[in-house]
Amino acid sequence: MTQAKISVITPSYNQGRFIEQTILSVIGQQYTNLEYIIIDGGSSDETLDMIRKYEKHITYWVSEKDTGQSNAINKGFAQATGDILCWLNSDDYYLPGALLEVNRALSNERAELLFGNCIHLNEATHLVHGSSFDPLKNWDIKHGDYIVQPSSFWTRKAFEQAGKLREDLHFGFDWEWFARAQASGVNFIPSEKYFSVYRLHNDQKSNDNNVDRFKELLLIERELNPSKFEFIDHYLNNHLNGINQIYNISAKQPFKLLEYRLLKTFHPTLIKLIDRVSLKKYIEYVYQRQK
Repeated sequence: MTQAKISVITPSYNQGRFIEQTILSVIGQQYTNLEYIIIDGGSSDETLDMIRKYEKHITYWVSEKDTGQSNAINKGFAQATGDILCWLNSDDYYLPGALLEVNRALSNERAELLFGNCIHLNEATHLVHGSSFDPLKNWDIKHGDYIVQPSSFWTRKAFEQAGKLREDLHFGFDWEWFARAQASGVNFIPSEKYFSVYRLHNDQKSNDNNVDRFKELLLIERELNPSKFEFIDHYLNNHLNGINQIYNISAKQPFKLLEYRLLKTFHPTLIKLIDRVSLKKYIEYVYQRQK
């Protein structure tokens, strides 16, 4: 089978303890028509030593300051000449045979995006679990990012159709780009196959305790669903005091388990549109700050 050229971009910044495994997972794919590009943001740890160690296998690399991860990835795409594009962060890695499967699944004559499952590895506990995307389920990218980024790949036609990553975003730029790609008419191809390993560790910026990340994701969701959040904002204008009373009651023992039940009982329309955790964070981080 003819191998389309695949361009893999790795954005990097001070991930020296992980990047060697990332690099080896790419160059060890036994995929002959590979273009590997690393865009480093000026790392001060052992990252550059690792890059130089495997320099002969890397098509292009640079280490210079950037304005963020999405800027680094866009720099990589500007250098890329492949028919199929993707990026792999410097703390994640591909499973063997991933790129061969990608080549089989995508047609570089069409605007297509392939996405599959991913193994999640907890660096602290060494526990692993897999994602469980069900292609038969009716997913909607506007309401949540169900695509695990390191297990996503797309044709150049798809990238040209959707455009570059938004550089004003720092946490949810992949989700926004996937939604924009779908809206532009890119054909999404789901797969149950596992393509990559997503590493969970304390230093990653996408951890669940990152307030800035949560705020940005909520703002992206509102951007993608303007009529939904127009209703939510209007609802909160009229019912915020009652909702806050529920939060105050459920904050005390032994009423903590009652929060969802109370919201569902007294505000059923609202809780169908947004889950209770996101609602609380939306009120705190977005709604009240726009007043």
